[in-house]
Amino acid sequence: MATRRPNQLPPRAALASAQIDQATYLGSAEHKQRRWWGGLPMAYVGPDGQASRPKRQITTICPLIAEAEREAATEWVRQALRLRQYRFSEGDKDFPKHIWYKDDSGQFWFGFCVNSIQGQYKGWPIEEEEKIAFFG
Repeated sequence: MATRRPNQLPPRAALASAQIDQATYLGSAEHKQRRWWGGLPMAYVGPDGQASRPKRQITTICPLIAEAEREAATEWVRQALRLRQYRFSEGDKDFPKHIWYKDDSGQFWFGFCVNSIQGQYKGWPIEEEEKIAFFG
């Protein structure tokens, strides 16, 4: 039997619409393999086909590199927040550290808050099993 994660601590009220509207997707060089709107990538795919990044053994590559994809991902972040598809951690400030979203193609995305006051996120694709394991 799978163990469920404990309830969010501390309990939080839903985010206000104005707060959600300020949330954005920034992306992260460490999850990019090609030049992207933020500049040069930091992830590397070795001869074995395994993606890695500095000081990490493996990483998940985020395929979003065009400005239009950044805008779409910002909408995903906002939609995840509207639907309360998130988990606050005890040290979070205004925005939850972890969010998830399922896009129109059925792909799940994991979002990680890099600025909990301004609501700035990075993210990458995940499998449904990873989503269930993390969020339940």
